Amino acid sequence: MNAIPPTALRSPWRALRAGLVVAAFAVAAAGCVVQDQRPVTPVVAKKATAEIPQDELLDVGVHIFDANVPEDEKEQESKRIFPDVRKAESRYMPVMLRDTLEGTGHWGQVRVLPSDSASSDVNVEGRIVESTGRELRLAIRATDATGRVWLEKEYEGQADVRAYKDVAVRPRDPFDNVYATIANDLLAAREELSRDERVQVHQVAQLRFAADLAPYAFKTYLDRDKRRGTYTLVRLPSQEDPVVQRLDRVRERDYSLVDTLNEHYTNFSESMDDAYGNWRKYSHEELEAEAEARRKALTRQVLGAVAVVGGVLAGSEANSSAASAASTAAVLGGIYAFKSGLDMRAEIKMHGESLKQLGSSFQNEVQPIVVDIEGRTLELKGSAEQQYAEWRQLLRELYENETGLPATASTEAATPAPRRR
Repeated sequence: MNAIPPTALRSPWRALRAGLVVAAFAVAAAGCVVQDQRPVTPVVAKKATAEIPQDELLDVGVHIFDANVPEDEKEQESKRIFPDVRKAESRYMPVMLRDTLEGTGHWGQVRVLPSDSASSDVNVEGRIVESTGRELRLAIRATDATGRVWLEKEYEGQADVRAYKDVAVRPRDPFDNVYATIANDLLAAREELSRDERVQVHQVAQLRFAADLAPYAFKTYLDRDKRRGTYTLVRLPSQEDPVVQRLDRVRERDYSLVDTLNEHYTNFSESMDDAYGNWRKYSHEELEAEAEARRKALTRQVLGAVAVVGGVLAGSEANSSAASAASTAAVLGGIYAFKSGLDMRAEIKMHGESLKQLGSSFQNEVQPIVVDIEGRTLELKGSAEQQYAEWRQLLRELYENETGLPATASTEAATPAPRRR
C-alpha cells in the first residue's frame, strides 16, 4: 500500500479522509474472508478397479467414537458442546465412515462395533475433536490385528454448503471429504503391506478371537509382546481339529450378534438423519450470522474510532467555524458508529443462544434404541459396550457347553507362547 504523502497530512480533512479509507479497506478485506462460502472441492474415495483375492480382503471394525464431552458444564457451554448431540454423533459418524469404506470395494466386511471390541482384522478408533455445522475435526487411530499402527492423525474439513440446500434428497454429507480422506489413507496403509502380511493379519485376528474365548486351547499359537502391544503368529491350528470347527460355529454366532448391532447402529443413524441434518444446517446458518454480526461490529467500531480521532485532529487545526462544526460532527458520528458496534454484541449473543436452543431441541429428538438379543436387552446408548461384553461372556458359556471344557473368562488374547525350534 502506498504511503500517504506529507502534503496530505498538512490538511486535517485529508488526514481524516485517508484514515477512513485505510480503515474501511482493512475491515472490508477481513469481511471478504468471513463471507467466502464457495462449495468445497469434493474428495473422492478411491474405488477398487480389480477383484481382490478373498484371503487378502481384510474386515474392518469402525468403533463407536469417543464423544469427547468435557465434564465441566461451563466448558461445554464455552465450546458449544451439547452432550446428547455429541453422544449421538459418536454413533452417527462411524456409520458414515463405514459406508464410505464399503463403497470402495477394497475391504471385506465393514462393521460398526462397540468401542471395546478388537476382533476385526483392522480396527478404527476415533475421537470427536470439534463438530459444528461449519467444521468437523476427528482424531483417528487405525491398527490391525497384529498391533501394527496404520495411521494416527487428525482430520478436519469445512462443511460443503451444497449439502444444506433444500432439495428432496441430500447429494452428500456436508463432511464427506473427511470420510473420503480417511478411507484413502487407510487404503494407502493397506497397500504398503505385502500379500503375506495381509494374509497374516487375518490369521492373527481369528486366533485372537479364539484365544479370547479359549486361551487354554489356543494360547500356543500366538506370541504377544505386551510392551509393544504386538502379536506374532507362531503356528496355525489344523482346520480338521474338532475344537477349531466348534470355535468356527461360535464365531458365526458372534458375527450374527455383531451384524444385528451393526444393523441397529444403521437404523439409529437413519432415524436421526433428518433431525441431525436440520440441526447442522441451522447451526451453520447461526454460526455464519454470528460471524457476520462480529464483522459488522468490528467495522463500525474501527470506522467510528478513526472518525473520532480524525475529527479531533481536524478540530484542533480548524481555522473557521464551518471547519470546527464539521470536525464536531465527525466526532459525534464516530462515537455513534462505535457505540452501534458495541450494541451489536447483543445480536451476537442472540445467535449464541439460538445455537444452544438448536442443540437442546435436537437432544430431545434423539432417542436410544433398544434391541432384544436371545432374551438379553441391549440399549444402544451408553450401555451397548457393557452389553457386548456380556454377550462375549455368553459366547464363552456356549463354547463350554459345546466342548465340555472349562471356559476361562480371560480378556487377554493370549499369553506369550514358546517358539518352535
